[in-house]
Amino acid sequence: MQDALEYYKILQVSPDADTETIKHSYRDLAKIWHPDYNKEKDTTDIFQKLSVAYDVLSDEKSRLIYDILSIVYGKDNYPDIETMTAFKDGAEGVNLRAVTLKKVRSWFVSFKIFSNLQIVSYKKAIRLNAFAALSNWLAGWWHPKAFFKNLQALKSNFIKPVSAEDSLRILIHNMIAYANSNQNVDALKCGLQAYDLATAKDKKLLDKFFQTLNVKAAKPKAWNIMGLKLVQLIIPVFLIILLLFPAANKYVNLSEAELWSIFSDKKEIDYYQEVKFGGGRESVDDVVVGKVISVPVDKSDTSKLYHLTTDVEVMYGPSKDFDIIRTLKASTTVRLTGYTPDNIWARVMMDNGETGFVHAEDIKPGIGKEIPFGSAIIE
Repeated sequence: MQDALEYYKILQVSPDADTETIKHSYRDLAKIWHPDYNKEKDTTDIFQKLSVAYDVLSDEKSRLIYDILSIVYGKDNYPDIETMTAFKDGAEGVNLRAVTLKKVRSWFVSFKIFSNLQIVSYKKAIRLNAFAALSNWLAGWWHPKAFFKNLQALKSNFIKPVSAEDSLRILIHNMIAYANSNQNVDALKCGLQAYDLATAKDKKLLDKFFQTLNVKAAKPKAWNIMGLKLVQLIIPVFLIILLLFPAANKYVNLSEAELWSIFSDKKEIDYYQEVKFGGGRESVDDVVVGKVISVPVDKSDTSKLYHLTTDVEVMYGPSKDFDIIRTLKASTTVRLTGYTPDNIWARVMMDNGETGFVHAEDIKPGIGKEIPFGSAIIE
């Protein structure tokens, strides 16, 4: 068992000693080092250390806390138990881990390696792993020495996306901090996660501490470590696909609307929104039209002239819920001025200069009927 502040050593007892043994050892040592009986130098300091150690180890609860904190803290970083506060990532404090990722920044003339510990929730850990992978794959190769350092960083981040040792320290720290502030349920949740990372001997201490909390709680959802590893593979897998499967390159230059139509689960965006005012009045929010992807209007550009394949109703907005501007006959020529991200609606300009929305499937490239003289869609 660890002895972070050497209290057991000061009292000259084993960490497995019972309370009576600790008391007897303290009395014997106090007789030797009490300033009233020993006039040598430094006896006061030694006696004070004996007293502090005895105060902690003679009390069952404080001894248990000391033994548990000694699992994860040493003499140099042992916390002040009275002022301990829980580590948090935003509002999250019971399901945290320690993430230490290596990042390599290289230039042709120099390079740097960064590595810092961050205490984060799972969602933030996903982002950190993805960003570290993106950074290393894109910016870690541009120096001869950095090349191999970057390979090591990528390997290290993949093998160990979460530091088990530091995570155990964080969970035990938070367990004690929450217990000190009487948040016993949160303390138990932290302890249950620490239990999975502890050794068999340390688990016995945690079991004893759980009994003092006298509450029940479900263990928070375990972290998906494999998910953190897979996030780091997104960049290399994408690059491999582009290199080995040239056909995949067609996705690189697709428009936003085309990508939406391929990967979106939603077939059509709902742009129609009723707005109610005081007094019972109602209107329609047409600000959503700002979400439409615009096509630059160049009236000398005939490639953006389309014709209707059927009679259509031109709507004020990209939905049948909007009002009708007018009805156009099949083969009428219009100018494309925009489209919705789902590629379902097209915004077109009519001869009189008005714009409205029609289904994208109802228009085709090219001029249909002859364009009237003075039409606003062409010079």
